[in-house]
Amino acid sequence: MDLQPSDGAVVAAVAERLGAAGIAAAASEARWLVEHVRSVSTEPDAGVPLTEGRLAAELEALVLRRLRREPLQLLLGRWPFRTVELELAAGVFVPRPETEVVAGVAIEQARRRGPATVVAEPCTGTGAIACSLLAEVPGVEVYATDRDPAAVALARRNLTAVAATPGTTGRGHVLAGDLLAPLPARLRGRLDLLVANPPYLPRGDLPALAPEVAEHDPPAALFGGPDGHEVVDRLLASAVGWLRPGGVVVVEIDDRRGPAVCEVARAAGLREVHLVADLAGRDRAVVATAPGTVDRHRAAHGRP
Repeated sequence: MDLQPSDGAVVAAVAERLGAAGIAAAASEARWLVEHVRSVSTEPDAGVPLTEGRLAAELEALVLRRLRREPLQLLLGRWPFRTVELELAAGVFVPRPETEVVAGVAIEQARRRGPATVVAEPCTGTGAIACSLLAEVPGVEVYATDRDPAAVALARRNLTAVAATPGTTGRGHVLAGDLLAPLPARLRGRLDLLVANPPYLPRGDLPALAPEVAEHDPPAALFGGPDGHEVVDRLLASAVGWLRPGGVVVVEIDDRRGPAVCEVARAAGLREVHLVADLAGRDRAVVATAPGTVDRHRAAHGRP
């Protein structure tokens, strides 16, 4: 593919191919791919300039991978999530825009509690939610967990990058293990916030999923079990034991399960249970509060 006479012409040609393959956002994806190849070409490459022919070959390779329905985010290797840019890797769940809404709810809750807010984020994947908390909440301490070694390694890289950003005052930890099991025992009953985007789809949904999801996201990050909400239910059941009085749990859910999830949360002893909608108006998260009253003085002064 020839990158001349103009990148605009190239974008149009790529968009036509992507559109013919049924990719909905063909025009914007074509721009992303062309801009990515151009930006990479400006980076140092052992002092050897890239020719237009090599640039064209690299773009063609990316287009062919996208036509095979490899997610755009993985082709680019990095993707924005709220105020941070995340490194992505094959085999680790790709965060979606819906989860930015969940992260926003968690950030709002953490900010209300002031400095030294302690947060746990199981099923962290890339570390997207944990990174957003670290970037947007001064003085926060985030403990992220995941069972997948590849996710743990990737989340550590992402949190390390955010922690090194000037102005970041919080701390992030990534621990290997299932849900809340890896957390230090001293945090039991002392978490201010528990937030997660766990697997929540039933296994029966697999045939209906887009190839970008079904063939590239790890099944363990998609499917909670035959019912789908097994992991969500486990998190809600354990929340009261880990949260301090007045602490809050925010969990992303299957939008088809809103009312049922609220009943699970209430049965677990949580209060002030309500749902939060995403930008499309679908039930996207359940939010609930642990019994008791939050100590506002502790929150205001960062005291345990």
